[in-house]
Amino acid sequence: MVKFIEIERSQIKEDVNDMFALVIKQIEQATTALLSMDKGIASQVIVFEHKVNSFELKITKEIEDYIALYNPVAIDLRFMLSLLQMTMDLERIGDYARSMARFVKETEMEELNPELVEKTQLKKMIQQVLAMLKTMQVAFTEENAELAHTIFDKDDLIDHIRTLSTDILADYMVNQIPDTSAKICLQLQDVFRKLERTGDHITNMAEEFIFYLDAKVLKHQKKG
Repeated sequence: MVKFIEIERSQIKEDVNDMFALVIKQIEQATTALLSMDKGIASQVIVFEHKVNSFELKITKEIEDYIALYNPVAIDLRFMLSLLQMTMDLERIGDYARSMARFVKETEMEELNPELVEKTQLKKMIQQVLAMLKTMQVAFTEENAELAHTIFDKDDLIDHIRTLSTDILADYMVNQIPDTSAKICLQLQDVFRKLERTGDHITNMAEEFIFYLDAKVLKHQKKG
């Protein structure tokens, strides 16, 4: 029975890891669509989001069944609860990728102004978000608390870029573009907000998993 429980536990963790890979791919494609204003890729991102939602439902059901069948306690329950929270965070990140893709599909712009992209540090912000997400996946896979802790500093940079982007976009909207493009700047500001929220959700995942890992370490120390 114990071996069977461990197999199911490992399968759920593997499914969460696969969901990580799906969401990372979705963010990467949304980034490509955004920076190139490619409506075709944006459409793929929107369709792809349904796969992320399906994964979230599948994993949630697996965790609910695991808890109902095996009644885990202490460290095992914490592990399942951390997986449940991370799954919900990943689903939200998938929603943000879809929102970025919708911006690309709905705007009439054929390309983003390179000067604006540089001033707002949009590429840098996206790179940081992807770095955080990939770091979190490795920390999760390897159960590495030290690596998970590095995510918090990365999130500070995302928050800083988001704060600066507000004034930069406002100035650009007032002084450098036609009135007809004001809506586009407002929509782009929403993209920055979505990227910031993505960073927040990755930070949430790190906090949840560190909570589990710290308890696991304490458990092993007591056994020693």
